[in-house]
Amino acid sequence: MKTKFLLLLVLVTNFISAQDSIPVPTFESIATHSQIFSLSPISKKVDKVNGLVFGVGHYQNRHVEKQTINGINVDVNPIGLGIPIFIIYLPEMIERGTFLSRIESDSIVKIDANYPRIQMNGLNVSAGCFFTNSSINGLNISLLNRFNKMNGISVTPLGTQANVMNGFSVGIYNGFNNSNGLIIGLLNESMQLKGIQLGIYNSAHSLKGIQIGVFNMSRKNGLQLGIWNVNNKRSMPFINW
Repeated sequence: MKTKFLLLLVLVTNFISAQDSIPVPTFESIATHSQIFSLSPISKKVDKVNGLVFGVGHYQNRHVEKQTINGINVDVNPIGLGIPIFIIYLPEMIERGTFLSRIESDSIVKIDANYPRIQMNGLNVSAGCFFTNSSINGLNISLLNRFNKMNGISVTPLGTQANVMNGFSVGIYNGFNNSNGLIIGLLNESMQLKGIQLGIYNSAHSLKGIQIGVFNMSRKNGLQLGIWNVNNKRSMPFINW
């Protein structure tokens, strides 16, 4: 009986070891190549597209570490279907401080490391948004979008979020951890601002530039022009520094 039990135990142990030895596909083990056209989400076998990408957007893929688009990216992202709901609830979100209170937090934009990194060089036209660790050098035209880093021009009727924004951004809402350039919108938030905020409500943790709006708030000094201006030293109407 003991001999049969030991034999069974050895067989089970060998089976488990064999299961563990089966190779799991990784990004490094997948042969990749470049092409001039691709549908999105881009195949895990494509690491670079030099031309046109068209599809429903870029989503989480455990096989993808980084993919590059040099040219034009066009998304008919279904996230755009939820935009009417966003517009309906926007006044309530503003009233409850969903946007305006976030300057109290350590970070306005938090990037999820589980999403693939897309490097976009060129033109992005989207009905929705990336919602990935994407970075773009060039021109973004979309209803709303979120980036890790944006170098260039972003035109979004509803707004743009980014960890780093270098250039020009216009939309209802603009939220950045670090912004360098000109920001135009109804609601503008930056943790670190070097440049100009122009809007109804402007908020910056660190201001090295100018805020122009109805209400301006900054934790540190900077020039403020508006109906009411607040910084770490004083609160004043019309002009503050």
